[in-house]
Amino acid sequence: MDLQSSQVSQIPSVFGSNNTNLQEPATAEIQATAAKIQAWLIPYIAEVLEMEADKVNVTMPFESYGLDSSEAIGLTGDLEEWLGAEIDPNLLYNYPTIEALANHLASEVQV
Repeated sequence: MDLQSSQVSQIPSVFGSNNTNLQEPATAEIQATAAKIQAWLIPYIAEVLEMEADKVNVTMPFESYGLDSSEAIGLTGDLEEWLGAEIDPNLLYNYPTIEALANHLASEVQV
């Protein structure tokens, strides 16, 4: 068995079969929501930091971009308004990248 086949066989099945083309609906929804949140965050960060959106790396810590505390609070407030949900301002410290924050929020809210 080659490496790829062994990796595929380890993916959990949704319906108890070994059909690897299916995802759990909740997982697919969470991934779609995370993608929407990232799509909102990237241009937001780019605008605040006066940089091109394609230069924003979703795996780079907010701190690396020089995002200060007032910008972080502004981001949190605008994100709350967009999501329609209360967000703890400390989440940017607990989930310090766009990717991590989006994945966490996606599991908590619906967009």
